[in-house]
Amino acid sequence: MTATIKKNGLGMGRIESSRRRVLAGSLALAAGAFPTPAIVQTRRKVKMAYGVPTIDSADGGFFNSIPMGAGFYADEGLEVEILTLNGAGAAINMLATGQCEFTTHGAAGLLAGVGQGVPFRAFIVQVPDNFYSIGVDAESGIKRIEDLKGKTIGVPALGGSPFVLIKAVIRQLGWDPNKDVTYQAVGVGLPAYDALKRDRVQAILAWDAPFATYTANGANLRLFQPNPLPQVGFTHSTNVALSVLEKEPALVASMTRALLRSLIFMAAAPQEELSRLHFKIYPTSRSPGLSDEQLSKVEKMRMAARLANMRFDKRVFSREERLGDETDARIAIGRDLLFEGGEIKEAAPIERYFTRQFLGEVDKIDFAAEIARARAFKA
Repeated sequence: MTATIKKNGLGMGRIESSRRRVLAGSLALAAGAFPTPAIVQTRRKVKMAYGVPTIDSADGGFFNSIPMGAGFYADEGLEVEILTLNGAGAAINMLATGQCEFTTHGAAGLLAGVGQGVPFRAFIVQVPDNFYSIGVDAESGIKRIEDLKGKTIGVPALGGSPFVLIKAVIRQLGWDPNKDVTYQAVGVGLPAYDALKRDRVQAILAWDAPFATYTANGANLRLFQPNPLPQVGFTHSTNVALSVLEKEPALVASMTRALLRSLIFMAAAPQEELSRLHFKIYPTSRSPGLSDEQLSKVEKMRMAARLANMRFDKRVFSREERLGDETDARIAIGRDLLFEGGEIKEAAPIERYFTRQFLGEVDKIDFAAEIARARAFKA
């Protein structure tokens, strides 16, 4: 499966965010945008490790800028610190060593982590559809995925969800992932695109939003989604240490409610207001070289790419599917891909990876009220 992305000529930077500014900004915004309780209670502080080193756009707002800025974490009595790390593997290591309670990243990292014996489990699936592709210069001689044999593929990090997934896909092609291609860590920002332009790598593995950024910077790309990627679900999840799940189920239920409301908010709020909210929470993530108009165009491109994979029509508006859920069959596709590719040692039962214990919280949410509130939102 291929697609062509054409040039657009806008720029977008990638800048590390300050955790202190995130927390201070989120609390201040939440207090200004929504009613404050008469009695301020001490909030439970928790840490969530994110498997990407930057938070640079509203397309990931469903776990950061939205629940922080719209007050959903605060409503649950939570103060959430997000730790930005280089790869899902690094995030999982933080959880395994007791340095955080939660992780959020591509679910391939969860599948691999459970396979390595890390005691944690997904409790909400925020991005259900596959958002990974392999991109090459459309003007290069690489016309088919098979043309990548012997080439160098740029990956976000030499570990984590994308790296696990690409190695499994390479095995599906009948190749040796450790001999027939070479990998180079290039991140997911503009340096990755620069590596492709300069032919230091001949392809890039990334997800929807980074490819939108590369397009905004003039990229003309051909995207491959070799089988079985189009059928893989369970793409991005938020996960909890089993010790926390067992000892503090009320905490996990609180996180679930906040994250479910954030998904509804992302589905219904004006996209430009979500972008404004994001840059209020993360002011240093905005590229200083962009005008407001340029930034708005880039944000729209990234958001459109992400929304295409979130199934909000069925999960929020028609409610044909339960928000936050994923089917066993789609989880099994990803699990079996990694198992057959040798990335995990066993194809464990689905309940080892994902619990629906807290998804009943969705039935306590007034969808109509939340949608109306989101549509009226002004950052």
